[in-house]
This record gives sequence, C-alpha cells and structure tokens, in this order.
Amino acid sequence: MTQVQGFPYSIEGLDPAAGLRRMEGDADLYTALLRDFVATERDAARTIADALAQGDRAGATRRAHTVKGLAGTFGAVRLQPTAQALEAALRDEAAAGTVAELLSAFEAALVSLVDALEAALPPEEAPPEEPMAVDRALLKQVCAELADLMGNWDVAARRLLDGHTPLLRAAFPDDFAQIHSALRDFDFEGACTCLKSACARSDIPLTGH
Repeated sequence: MTQVQGFPYSIEGLDPAAGLRRMEGDADLYTALLRDFVATERDAARTIADALAQGDRAGATRRAHTVKGLAGTFGAVRLQPTAQALEAALRDEAAAGTVAELLSAFEAALVSLVDALEAALPPEEAPPEEPMAVDRALLKQVCAELADLMGNWDVAARRLLDGHTPLLRAAFPDDFAQIHSALRDFDFEGACTCLKSACARSDIPLTGH
C-alpha cells in the first residue's frame, strides 16, 4: 500500500506505481479505469459461480481471464494471483472442490479490493450535458487518431476518447457507449470495429484504414 506522485490514494492490495507505468503516468486515466473496474467487475465472482452452476465452464474461464488481465494492468497485487490460479484451474478441468476453494479466495480478494477502491477514490464528477455542434474536420482527425491508437493496442486511445467525449457522443449517439465500453475492457479490436462502422455510416473517411 503505497502512494505515488499524481495518485494520492493509499489502497490496500494495489501497487499504483506499476499501474501508472502501464498508463504512461496518466493518473486521471488510471483513476477512471479503476472506477470502471469497480462498476463492471464487482460481481465477477458471482457471475463465475452462476456460469459454473449452469455448466458454462468456458464462460467462467473467460471471466476469470478478464479479471486477471485487468488486475495485472492495474497493479492489483493480491487479486491478480488469485484470478490467475482460478483461471488455470478452470482451464485445466480441476476438481469441483479445488475450483470452489480458489473461487472463494478470488471472491475475498475481489471484495477487499472493490471495498478499498470505493472507500479511497473520490466520486466522479458528472460532466454537464450540453448539446454541441459537430466539427466534422475535428471529428475526422480524432477518429483517425483513435483508429491508429486502437490498431496499436495503445492505452492512449482511452485518454483521447475521454478528451473528446462530447464531440464523439454528439457525432455517434448510437455507437459511443459501445466504443467506450470496449475500450474500458481493453477490447481494442472491438472498439476499432465499432468506430469504423460509426464513421462509415456518418461518411467520415479514415484514411489508410
């Protein structure tokens, strides 16, 4: 539990220095992604248990893999190894008793981290909802840069998207949420596919793409 420059929060089970290195030192992006993690993965253990109860071992394995990847990216030093062990057991068809023990340890680590994040991080300020005119020249530039960053699996894509949220939301009201959600989950390929479809429908050319 340490503090680093630009991220003044001490959170049990989190190594922010490691996470910030992966975010290229962007503390605002790191904080935003931690909030997203709480929103999307807080019930991951229950989802995995439900999948196993329904005989969907592949689905349970995928969810454990997702949490393992996110935990590694954020520097969640206690959650990551429990998620890795659970994923390995599911993938290797381990006995039900072994999986149950590992799932219990995973759930405890996940709950502990989520509780610590909720206690430490300040509430997110909602941006004012104001309609805006779409600057098509700027939109073309932003979309081209986004497509390049997504194509290179660059976390700076999330920073660029956050910086131009009003423009992109106004230009692509039916697609923005899906693009944002995919980037939040580090699904760069899915985000890029959705962006290209939105650009095609709006006649926004992506030179070289």
